[in-house]
Amino acid sequence: MDKNEHEAEPIVYLNGEYLPASSAGISVFDQGFLLGDGVFDVVSSWKGTIFKLDRHVERFFQSLQAAHLSTTMDRDAWKRAIVETVKRNKLPDASIRFIVSRGVPEQVVADPREHTPTEVIWAAPYIFLGDEQKRREGIRLMVSQLRGFSPDTLDPRYKCLSRMHFQLAKVEASAAGYDDLIWLNSAGFAAEGPASNLFMVKNGALHTPSDDILHGITRQTFLELGERAGVPVRIGQFTVYDLCTADEVFTCSTAGGALPVREIAGRTLRAPVPGPVTATLDRLYWEAREAGEHGTPTGL
Repeated sequence: MDKNEHEAEPIVYLNGEYLPASSAGISVFDQGFLLGDGVFDVVSSWKGTIFKLDRHVERFFQSLQAAHLSTTMDRDAWKRAIVETVKRNKLPDASIRFIVSRGVPEQVVADPREHTPTEVIWAAPYIFLGDEQKRREGIRLMVSQLRGFSPDTLDPRYKCLSRMHFQLAKVEASAAGYDDLIWLNSAGFAAEGPASNLFMVKNGALHTPSDDILHGITRQTFLELGERAGVPVRIGQFTVYDLCTADEVFTCSTAGGALPVREIAGRTLRAPVPGPVTATLDRLYWEAREAGEHGTPTGL
């Protein structure tokens, strides 16, 4: 990629058009801006192949259905537009976010069932949640005093634009000197982080929380990889005590796969980091990505 391509202005898909980012304006009256009223998803491309695009788009449409949001495109059209956005930005390794908001209402007090959606896709260079040192040596996790969504407020399976509590939790963790955080559900069980799902390894088995979490596609991938590697898989509730006494702990997300944890709320984990199960599963994950498994080619 030459210098001019590096300096080229990003191209954004907005309501049927591919526009330079500086021209891709959204109204200040858009409900996504005013109310956080919208849903999104994030998918990634590695070496020119988007991983599990079908599954991400299906989750996106589930969020649209549950949120009573409409879209002008069907699943295949969204997939084509996502691939085209990546191609126009010349990004073989990319993080791609696609969004639908409820758009601009015709009246100040409007019936949310009657709306014209705003549809956005933007691509950026691939993002790792942890730098090379953190992926090698592990991160420090804080247990936040904040809580994620719970089903009696807004089911966490909605991947929605409302993210202020995520931001506040990140501020809290950064101010305390931690790399990332997890929060608990309303019953006090470990749940997830603002941008990642949570795993622990104990007595050779792989555990991940069952309740009050986003059903992450990377999380599901690591469960599948655990079964492929012959690691017993357990989906259920556990506490911070269980995490602090685990053999291994890691988080996972679209942004980089597995990220090992070396410390939780001031307690250093007893085993080497990354542990053998974490290392094996992360290796299998990146082997699948390198091989184009579950992949949609972008032509880059």
